Amino acid sequence: MNAEDVELCRVYGQMSREYLGERSWDECESQLREGWLRLRRNPDVSWEDAAPLVQTFWELTPVSPA
Repeated sequence: MNAEDVELCRVYGQMSREYLGERSWDECESQLREGWLRLRRNPDVSWEDAAPLVQTFWELTPVSPA
């Protein structure tokens, strides 16, 4: 995984959290996996590789009030 892949994980995690709001990671993970497989630029970066980083950025992103 290179710096561009990490940056994509950051953006994806943050934007997904902003979009999905209060929903839990466990509730959203299958949807996030599907999105990652469409979005990733590098086909060698599997969801299993990306998920820990996406989840970290997801958890660091504050949830906006509705």
